[in-house]
Amino acid sequence: MSFFGNRQILSAILALTILTSCVETVVVGSVTTAVVATREKSLNNTRYDVQIYTTLHADFLQNGLKNFGNSIDVTVNEGRVLLTGIARDVQKAKLASELAWKAFGVKEVIDEIQIRDGDSVHFRDYTSATYDYFITSKIETKLVFAKNIATFNYKVTTVNGTVYLIGVAQDQAELKRVTDIITNVRGVEKVVSHVIMINDRRRKS
Repeated sequence: MSFFGNRQILSAILALTILTSCVETVVVGSVTTAVVATREKSLNNTRYDVQIYTTLHADFLQNGLKNFGNSIDVTVNEGRVLLTGIARDVQKAKLASELAWKAFGVKEVIDEIQIRDGDSVHFRDYTSATYDYFITSKIETKLVFAKNIATFNYKVTTVNGTVYLIGVAQDQAELKRVTDIITNVRGVEKVVSHVIMINDRRRKS
């Protein structure tokens, strides 16, 4: 295969990695085959997660939940929906939760939306969002290179220095390694974990 062809495949792999905000994916095998598989998830579960994310993203845009005033994010793992971000009032946060529960295939909705009163958007909102993105990127990089951690089983979102974690852990020891790494990243003020164990009953429902 040509170098250009390899570059195309590597670009696709990178895109899949970036998209792990809605689906946990990992590339296995050689670069030439570029086989995509899911960790601890069936392909059917992955398909449903993508459908849930796509549906909610569209619903949130339509209902004014993803703009400069209200920026509510969605992370989906095996039908479990984690809502994070900023809402300008309680009603907006409530609407996000209601829409999430209506999406087909949703088993659980975890509401971690932060309420910020007032309609105005300040410069600090942009700087905070940028810094949160930097924190998340740094955490994900550290997890990728960490030993004895199934990195792609975890999803990380940061809002105002608070790191939210969702996914599936092999055991408590692995989860502790993950949280220890996150805690030691500069800028992290708090870690909120919604990770379940691999044998959790909610994974079979």
